[in-house]
Amino acid sequence: MRGDREDILGSSDPNGGWSDPIGTFLSLRSAVRILASTDGPRKVRMDDAISALANLSPRYFPRTLREKAERVLTVREKLICDRDSKSMSFPFDRLKPKEFDALIQDIFSLYEACVFDMSNEVRAIVRVGDE
Repeated sequence: MRGDREDILGSSDPNGGWSDPIGTFLSLRSAVRILASTDGPRKVRMDDAISALANLSPRYFPRTLREKAERVLTVREKLICDRDSKSMSFPFDRLKPKEFDALIQDIFSLYEACVFDMSNEVRAIVRVGDE
């Protein structure tokens, strides 16, 4: 997964291809927490989780994770704008149950890939025994 260290200007990228590793991680973590909660209807939780990812773009991810990010983040392109309330909501009720479950799994999988990919940087920063 670390094959794109030289993405930016041909030099070694200290962020491993991530444009904003902390912000990306926090957005993904928020989406996963929302989906894992039992508060509110499933459709509302999915809408909130997708909203938590609204600030992300596939280009923010390392090349090796962009396809996975694209699968999750392109759902936003299918948003429907309710002109009266000026809110944006995806009609998740139009998704078949298998498609809905696949989207949830894609979000979890992207989060997991993010954690694994970033673990090398974390190991470099945090040494065993440090507090």
